Parts: sequence; structure tokens; C-alpha cells
Amino acid sequence: MIDTKILKNITVLYAEDELILQEGISETLNLFEINVICVKNGQEGLSVFKSSHKKIDLILTDIKMPKLDGIGMIEKIREIDKNIPIIITTAHQETNFLMQSIELDISAYVLKPIDIYKLEASLIKAIESKVLREELIQKNKKLEIEIQKNEEKQKIMETQSRFAAMGEMINMIAHQWRQPLASIGTASYNLKYKLLSEKFDLETKEGRAEQSNFFSKKLDEIEFYVQNLTTTIDDFRNFFKTDKVFVNTRIENPIRNTLKIIQKDLESNNIDVILNLRSQNQINIYENEIVHVIINILKNAQDKLSEKKIENAKIEITTLDLEDGIKIDIYDNGGGIEKENLDIIFEPYFSTKKEKNGTGIGLYMSKIIVEKNHQGKIYATNISEGICFSIILYCMI
Repeated sequence: MIDTKILKNITVLYAEDELILQEGISETLNLFEINVICVKNGQEGLSVFKSSHKKIDLILTDIKMPKLDGIGMIEKIREIDKNIPIIITTAHQETNFLMQSIELDISAYVLKPIDIYKLEASLIKAIESKVLREELIQKNKKLEIEIQKNEEKQKIMETQSRFAAMGEMINMIAHQWRQPLASIGTASYNLKYKLLSEKFDLETKEGRAEQSNFFSKKLDEIEFYVQNLTTTIDDFRNFFKTDKVFVNTRIENPIRNTLKIIQKDLESNNIDVILNLRSQNQINIYENEIVHVIINILKNAQDKLSEKKIENAKIEITTLDLEDGIKIDIYDNGGGIEKENLDIIFEPYFSTKKEKNGTGIGLYMSKIIVEKNHQGKIYATNISEGICFSIILYCMI
């Protein structure tokens, strides 16, 4: 027997002009523990629905009624609620009623005299659809909340990633600035020393020319080093621009821009960078984001090579054209990654550098940038004496 528990405590608006039939059906519905609101015609039913439609779970209505028939009432109700289950009861089997019922998305059609078991089955079927729809709506709301939470978490990770990258960049800039600042200091000291020690004979034309040439040379050196510092700051500022604009370019450009930022740091750690840039295809990319990805991979390689004190440490960057895009391979000879970790290195907060304050979000954000923002692919494989990170970007995204 069909379980009637689903009908318990639902509220049915019942429109029927024949009072004897209305009373009999209402008593039966009460046996199912259904709350019944009875009306005598469509006009009364519409009025009740307008004032209480949020409390009503289902409509049971006759077609032939005075003032406003069942079809007319349903048409008006459908303007208010397109989904509420509606069951029609009628003694007529006319085709036009059936067609109108279909157009108004009627849940069931019960002929008079009413078979209580058929009515019960129709009520259960109609209310099941409503319950399932409401459950689906609730699940969708929960899913939207979870999606929103995940988006917020991702934004936090993006912020953490940018701060981590900013710390790395500041360290690299500090390293790159040492030599130009030292050279500026040396040049300014030489200028001051020459002036105070009166090394030039300003009484003679030759002495004045010698002083002019010396000062001009030193000032040119200072100007060169200042320009070098300015370029470094521009690289830093451009890297952290938040505006996202597609750039149509060859992949060589973001790679070389990355090396302008990080190469001095790599050289100071005795790491050779070998370039084999063969790609000629033009691709659309968010250039700063791709620079971010390459820096993440290169910094990871640098940390590993330095930690293991690898002799003849090297990083090889190779690019090549694919039929519909380009491929970047970044290889280092710092040893591979444990097989069990190879599949999870792109997961958030996974890090092999926790003892050294590794955030575990660099590769995760790299995956987001490549696969979500660029619809590309990124993966890692153990080869030879190290690991190779491969990035595939497509020409059209």
C-alpha cells in the first residue's frame, strides 16, 4: 500500500460547488491528516489563494463552477505560482478540458465519481513532485553557499599567494639592488674624494678637461645604475598589477620577463639557466599571471637545488609549438618527487617545505591560473635526475 505519511499536515485548497461532495471529500482528506480549505467557486478560491498562497501546498478543484470555473481560476493562479501542484476533478471527459489542463501543467485529472484510492495516489504523486522540487531548491541553495565559500577561500588563497610572491620579489629586488647601490656609492665617493683632494689642476685647460671628463663619466655611471633600479621597480610594479587584460604574444616574452626578475637570484645560488625557446605561435594570455606561474616553478626549483646542494645545478626551459597552442617544459636536476606526492602537489596547502614556512599554495594557484583562467593544462613528471613541469596553453581561449 502507498505510504500516506507524505500527505500528513499538508494544506489543500479544495474548490467544489456541490456541498455534499465537498463535505465527503474533505472528511476523507482529513483522514489522511490533510488540512483542507474549502471554497464554493473559482472566484472564492482565487481570493483565498491570493491571500494565503504561501500556506497552500496543493489545489484540488472542480471544473464546472459558478462565477469563475476551475480552468479560469487555474489560469489566474498560474500567474501567481507556476509550480504549485493542481489536481482537477470533473464528471466531464471533453477533449478541450483535457487540452487546457495540459497547457496549464495540471498534475492529475480525476473523474467523478471520485475513486478515493485514485485520488490518494494522485495526491501523493503531486505532492512528491513538490517535495522533490523544494528539496532540489534547498540543495541548490546549499550548493550556491558552498560555491560562494569556495570562491571566498580561493580569493583568500590568491591574496596569500600574492603576498608570498611579494615577499619573494622583495628578496630578489634587494639582491638585485645591492650591486647598483654599491656602484652608485663608489661613484659618488670617487667624485667627493676627487673634489676634496683637489686632484685636478683647475688652473690649466687640461686639468679642467680632465675633471669634466671624470665627472661626466661618473655621472653617466650613476645615471645607468639609477635606470637599472627604476627598471627593477617597474618590473615589480607590473608584476603586481591587478588589471587582467589579454595580451597576444609569444610565450618567450613572459619567460624573459620572469628571468629579468629572478635570474640574478638564481645566479647567486650558482644555478645555470638553459633556454631552448623554439615556440613561434602567438597566444592570448594574462601575461602577469603566466609570469607568476613561471616564478613559482623556478623558485621551487631554486629552493630544492640549494637545499640539496646540487653540483652543476641547472634549470632548463624549453618551449615548442603544438598544432593548436604551445608547450613549456621547465626541468631541474634537483631530484624527483615521491610518487605518492606527484598527484597531490597541486592541491591547496600541500608543501614539502613546511619546515621552511612553505605556504603550499604556489602550485595550487599556478594550476588555477593555467587551467581555470587560461583553459590550459599543467602537470609534473619525474624524468632523469629531476622533475619537469609542463604547461600547455592554447592559441584560442
